[in-house]
Amino acid sequence: MKIDRWKNNLGLKVMAVLFAVSLWWIVVNVDDPIDTGKFQVDVKVTNPEVVTNEGKSYQIIDGTGTTVLVRARRKVLSKMKAFNIIATADLRELQGTSVPIRIKIKGFEGNYYEATASPRNLQIQTEATETKTFPINVATIGKVRDGFILDKANTAAKPKSIEISGPKSSLGRIHRVVAKVDVSELSANKTLRAELICYDSADNIIDKTLLSSNCDKNGVSVDVKLLVIKQIPVQFDTSKITPGKGYVFDGIEIEPKNIEVAGKTDALSNVTRLEIGAEALKREGITKNEEVVVDISPYLPQGITLVDNTTGSVVVKIQIEKAGTKTLSLPTGSIKVNNAPDEFDLKYSAQTVELKFEGARDVLRTLTSEMIIATVDLSQHKEAGTYTVPVQVIEMPKQCTYMGDAQVRITLQKKR
Repeated sequence: MKIDRWKNNLGLKVMAVLFAVSLWWIVVNVDDPIDTGKFQVDVKVTNPEVVTNEGKSYQIIDGTGTTVLVRARRKVLSKMKAFNIIATADLRELQGTSVPIRIKIKGFEGNYYEATASPRNLQIQTEATETKTFPINVATIGKVRDGFILDKANTAAKPKSIEISGPKSSLGRIHRVVAKVDVSELSANKTLRAELICYDSADNIIDKTLLSSNCDKNGVSVDVKLLVIKQIPVQFDTSKITPGKGYVFDGIEIEPKNIEVAGKTDALSNVTRLEIGAEALKREGITKNEEVVVDISPYLPQGITLVDNTTGSVVVKIQIEKAGTKTLSLPTGSIKVNNAPDEFDLKYSAQTVELKFEGARDVLRTLTSEMIIATVDLSQHKEAGTYTVPVQVIEMPKQCTYMGDAQVRITLQKKR
């Protein structure tokens, strides 16, 4: 009886069930449809020892980025983030140059229909690993504090060389290895941690991802050494400048007059000027002005360097002019007598003596007898009598020449 009742209107009941299911499916798929989401993620390589234990290295050809396509309900996709997606390439599955990319979505297990990577494989290139030793050069950025310069000769990396291991192709690109440090406002010697950079022959930075070195653990540092700056005048010995007959040497002009040198504090303490020897300006019989370029570098004291190497040459202008003459009357009483006999009194026959000088006109114009020291020598005269003795001038202004022809008459009388 009950079965018959259930069979009543069976078609309508089946239609009602189908309608309900269809309505539910429509509601679900309209309100929360299945959709596909795209996520950009990096692929993590696992079990690299499969390659490295064979003395090889690997390189990812097209990069580690991949697009992950996830099919799931829209509400699930809206909550999903790229960091939830884990993409791995296990080198144990390496076939030729391809490794399949496996996808897991953390926290959404069982809540998505499908997750695939595009491309589906990571392209790997393997090659033999080599080790090479490179010297470490130092590169500095920034400017040390005023009054100091970098002592480049003694600023060095620690260690001075490095062993780098990696793919043969990568090592072959390395042209130089540099330890870079910032020395801004440094005013004392200091050891600084350095950034290690590898450059190719075109000065492009080489990616060190595939490289390792014996300095990876402790890093590289640089012992930075500084020198103190000091400004000193340049002085020339002009004693070997000989003007031609009828001409006089009228001095020199130096450009620059002062130079900046650098050194350690103790080395600089006794340096007050740079003295250039007479050989640098040796000239004979010159009758006109000359300009001489002198390299002062060889005259620098030991431990002293130029702040700017481009200032190693000094221009010296040697000034020559036609000689003028001047005659001075010098009191004989002001003449210094050398080797006079003690038993004699000395008497001059005249109160003055005429001394003739040759020199630059400007100097002669201001020349006075007070600027002159003259002498006579009586070592050859030991008896009473009157003698004619030449007058020697032992001191006079520079750029003057004593003509040397003056004489005085001296009488020696026995003391009473």
